[in-house]
Amino acid sequence: MFHFSPKIMTTLALVAALSAGMASQAQTQAQLVPASASSRSNHSLAQRNTTWHDTAQSHLITAHVRNGVLTIDGMVGKVQLNYDIEHAGFMYFFVPGVGTAVVSMSPLADAVKMPDAFDGDKLAFTAGGHSFELSSEGNLLSKKKKLAKADVYVRLDSATVALGRYPQMGYGDTTEPPYAWPLSEVAPQEKVDYVVTPPPMPKSVLPRTVETASAGSQGSH
Repeated sequence: MFHFSPKIMTTLALVAALSAGMASQAQTQAQLVPASASSRSNHSLAQRNTTWHDTAQSHLITAHVRNGVLTIDGMVGKVQLNYDIEHAGFMYFFVPGVGTAVVSMSPLADAVKMPDAFDGDKLAFTAGGHSFELSSEGNLLSKKKKLAKADVYVRLDSATVALGRYPQMGYGDTTEPPYAWPLSEVAPQEKVDYVVTPPPMPKSVLPRTVETASAGSQGSH
């Protein structure tokens, strides 16, 4: 059994008292922190993520092209364009000898802002000194009668000047080639002209040859 002097015992008692006091203070501070603080922090982070997601969604292109016509410098380059573009990042317009105009609704590196490029049933912008215009039978950005306007950012990819011999239009989620060039929709069956084949005529009304008619008349004498 160990025996300690009164001075050592006093020191040990002070240390024990200080340790107990610090533990009590830590417990009190923990109780003072609301239990919902962590959940509020998580909620704030989720809210920021949701806000960013909503903002990103608002900059995607959703357009409906019906019997669209694409013109370059006033000359028709593509007709009967039919697209349902749902949340695409970009639209592409290729012109031989010019390149590919990449159109975005959010800021794009090396792009030029075109105010109100989307205006009702038309998308009009310039790139490389040339005028592009896509027209549709209805509003491009909205199915409502109210005109829908929106700014776009256009970047010209001059490295694709020899991509093809004819103008092309497409859409996708990349700003670098190869770009996506989807074909126009197939016309619905009810809009396709077709010829109805009539049923065969009865034999009783079919014309007879001269020989058959003469044989019939000789047999009657």
